[in-house]
Amino acid sequence: MAARKPRVLYLLQEYPQVSETYIANELEALWPSCDIRIVARTKASAAYSDHFPFTIIPREDRETLAALAAEFRPDLIHAHYLHNAVTAHNLAARLGAAFTVRLHSFDVLAPLPEALRMSVAAINGPACAGALTFPFTIERMLAAGVNPKKLHAAPPVMRIDRFLDRSPNGEAIMNTGAALPKKNMEAYIDLAASMPAHRFNLYAMGYDVSRLKDYNLSRGNPVELVRPVEPRAMPAEYKKHTWLVYTASAEINTVGWPMAIAEAQASGVGVVMQEIRPDLREWVGPAGYLFRTIEEAAAIISRPFPAERRQAAFEHAQSWDFQRHLGTLVGLWSKALARPRQGGKPA
Repeated sequence: MAARKPRVLYLLQEYPQVSETYIANELEALWPSCDIRIVARTKASAAYSDHFPFTIIPREDRETLAALAAEFRPDLIHAHYLHNAVTAHNLAARLGAAFTVRLHSFDVLAPLPEALRMSVAAINGPACAGALTFPFTIERMLAAGVNPKKLHAAPPVMRIDRFLDRSPNGEAIMNTGAALPKKNMEAYIDLAASMPAHRFNLYAMGYDVSRLKDYNLSRGNPVELVRPVEPRAMPAEYKKHTWLVYTASAEINTVGWPMAIAEAQASGVGVVMQEIRPDLREWVGPAGYLFRTIEEAAAIISRPFPAERRQAAFEHAQSWDFQRHLGTLVGLWSKALARPRQGGKPA
């Protein structure tokens, strides 16, 4: 008789959010081997249609979440974002399960002090099997008091195979991401206004899109604002472009390692990213460019993307493929499942 699949309760902030393809990639990779129940704490502001079944339970509705968890009785709880570690810990302790948490960027780079303290305590507790975090945030989490044995360096969950395409690209310029102040997309619109001979596309998703539309109008509509695209349709969109200019706010500084960088490089698109931290040099690699001002960005993209850098970009992007890194999470789960289950508390 086949072994029972491990039951995994997923705690997400919002699902299925079109800008959060790292979560979609992770779920897709794990779904065949696990019995997964997805709980989102809020409705997605820009949803995609090709998603797994899920339930929305608001953060304040603890009773409903506890009842669902007691009925499902997960072997593992997996949360995304630092601030969900506390809820994962509480459920895990109640049910006698283990939990893991995958950290992102804004939650680690700008946490609220009390939320950070509580999250660190949850991760350091015995129910936590491990926390996955970007390599550049390891030192930050250690300084916050996380037990080093709990931390595991991991990049975003990338499906590079879905984007790898060495065929010729189009000539347009693009930017993409959640329409939030930290993305500094107004600077991208300013860049487009300064280069009227070029075609600029902006794949801004959810949140403050209306504000960007107003700003684009005030600058003479130099950018075409593209409606949200389903994740599986994005490879074809990248191929329409020769450059990706990824803007970010140095003042807010909560942009981490955007998946669009690696996806674009796998698609043959030249990457130009705003330099807000030294670690971004590792992310863009030898094929990418960093810029501080829109004048610097304009000087770079006014030239063709060099063939040797394009080739290097293909190789660099493949180093981030999920097949090389998903084993970090799977290994934590395997160790947790091998330990005797704790009794937990009655529901």
